[in-house]
This record gives sequence, C-alpha cells and structure tokens, in this order.
Amino acid sequence: MNFTIFGYPKTGKTTLFNLLTGAKIEVQTYETGKKEPNLRTCPVPDHRLDKIWSLYPDKEKKPATVDYIDLAGISYGEVKNESYLNYLRKADGLAHVIRSFIDESIPHPRGKIDAAEDIRAMEEEIVLADLLSVESRMEKLKKELRGAKNPDGEKEMEWLTSLHTNLEEGKAVRELSLSPAEEKLFRSFAFLSQKPLFHMLNVDESDIGLIETPEKIFSSDKKGISTLAFCGKIEMEILELDEEEKDVFLEEYGFKELSAPKFLKSSYNLLNVITFFSIGKEEVKAWTIPKDTPALHAAGIIHSDIEKGFIRAEVIGWEELCEFGSFQTAKENAAIRLEGKEYTVKDGDVIYFRFAK
Repeated sequence: MNFTIFGYPKTGKTTLFNLLTGAKIEVQTYETGKKEPNLRTCPVPDHRLDKIWSLYPDKEKKPATVDYIDLAGISYGEVKNESYLNYLRKADGLAHVIRSFIDESIPHPRGKIDAAEDIRAMEEEIVLADLLSVESRMEKLKKELRGAKNPDGEKEMEWLTSLHTNLEEGKAVRELSLSPAEEKLFRSFAFLSQKPLFHMLNVDESDIGLIETPEKIFSSDKKGISTLAFCGKIEMEILELDEEEKDVFLEEYGFKELSAPKFLKSSYNLLNVITFFSIGKEEVKAWTIPKDTPALHAAGIIHSDIEKGFIRAEVIGWEELCEFGSFQTAKENAAIRLEGKEYTVKDGDVIYFRFAK
C-alpha cells in the first residue's frame, strides 16, 4: 500500500510526511531549488500481529508496510506536468494537503486562505489531467482505426467517448458506474480521479477543535473521498516531547490521537483493504489485501507458486488462535476450518495455505 502526498506550495506536505513517517525532513519557508521527492517505508502497527507473534517469539515479526512519497509543491494548473503525473499515477491513494492556517510570512498564491476553493481547484485539475489522457489516447486510436476493422478498438473508442463526456462535465472516474470490462481497460490508464483521495486540512492553532470536525471546513459525499484535519505546527511540537509529556499535551489540546494512527485507520477504510496473517517457518507476517479477496488470490500475494498449486486454506480467526495458544493446538481441537479457492478472506484471519509444489 502506498500514498503520495501532494498539493500546492507551502501547505504543509513535508510536515505531514514527517508526522506520518517519523522522519525529520527540514521544512523550508522558501524553496531553495529543485526538490526531489521524500520517500519512506513504514511498518503498520497492529496489536493483533503482536499477540500472534507472542505465541512464536522464535520467529521474525513482519508487519504490513505502507510507502509514503512527499512531492514538491506545484503551481496552480500544473498537475498535468508529465513528471508529476508519473508519481501520482503509481500511487494506491492520494493525500492532498490544503492550507487552512494563517502565517503572514507565507503569502498565499491567491491572496487569501480558502481551503474549500483550493480543494475544488485541485479536484478540477485532477479531472482535467485525466481528460487530457483520454484525448491523447483517442487521437492515437482514431489513426489506428482508419481503414481497418478492429472490433476491440471500436469498443475502446466507444467507452473512451463516453468517459470523455463525463470528464468534460467535471465528473471524476471514481463517481461513474463502470462495467468490469471498462474497469479492466481503464486500469491501464491509472486515472487520478479514480484513485482514493484524502483531503488533508492543515489547520491553524486557533482552530484545534476542527481537527475532530473537518467537515466544518470542507465536506464531500463523493465516492472515494475522505477529509481529515491536522495541525502540523502543534503536532510537530508534541512529537518532540517524551511519552509522559505527550499524553498531557494531547489531552490539553483535545487531540484524540495523532495523525499517523488516524491516517492509517482511515486509509484502510478508504482503500477498502483488510489484513490477514500467516505463520511460516521463519516469520509471522501481516498481509494487506483488498476486501472480498478470494483465498486463491490471497495465496498469490504470498507467492505465485502457492496460488498455482493451491489445494486448500486452513483458517482460524486471530483471537481464537490466541486462545488455543498455537496453530497445532487449535488443529488438535478441530478449530481449524478447511476452505477452498473461493473462500472470501476475512479481516484478522490467520491462514496456512496447502499447495502442490
């Protein structure tokens, strides 16, 4: 799972990156030159994995991970820049950082702070970038179809024409009802407006209360979009404190939790993914997969050979496993379920895959 953090200049992108990853990248008030993306791979804390691993302390504990990429700020209208697009298209999810704080030393490019307007502008740019991609493909397809009978190409042109109309009307790809065939075709385009999108509001110190109610600044009922708020300045100060002082300040400021755990929980919901666990010869590992994944495909996440030779899945819930104390004891007590290829993996399942080598 990976997220790309992006947005207009001086909104707090690198600050959010630091909060989510624990990095300490220096934040510059003014740019000093070309900035390469900041990259970090972070483990996903999971108390379920900790408890399962406690049954097998001789094995290595391997949590699921999430990759974060922090892109340099872009000027209004520049999302369609090809090098910038390449980073955004590779992401599983996008985290758009919006300025909602006051700082006289950092002038706003538009002359005033208006988070809702900045969000609308960015969403329009994302749709426009997808529209340009569709137009580029349609032009190439027209040339390919001249004087040649190509049913597949004609069907693609039909779908792209319909998509083009929707994008011109400002509709994001994620808002459309697509057939499985269209979903498969459009996957290769990696449309930005089809990706899950967080709007991350960086609020002012005087608006700390809005962290728990970001909808008071901006709300959206659009599919695949979620809004969270954080106060980068205050939270960075809190992270510099020792653990005891952190709790005091969190309570004083009214923070229910810091940005990292809040973002992770929300990201699993937004991306519609779950976690299952495996116990191997040398490791106890957490795996992130899309919700409703069949056991056969979950096996392939571990290794393609396991998917190819799939025989059956031996399954138990993590809590039940912990009650028995080991997979073997659970098996001796007939607590292990035998499931086939079509079994839908559930969040928290512990699975041992049997396969033909």
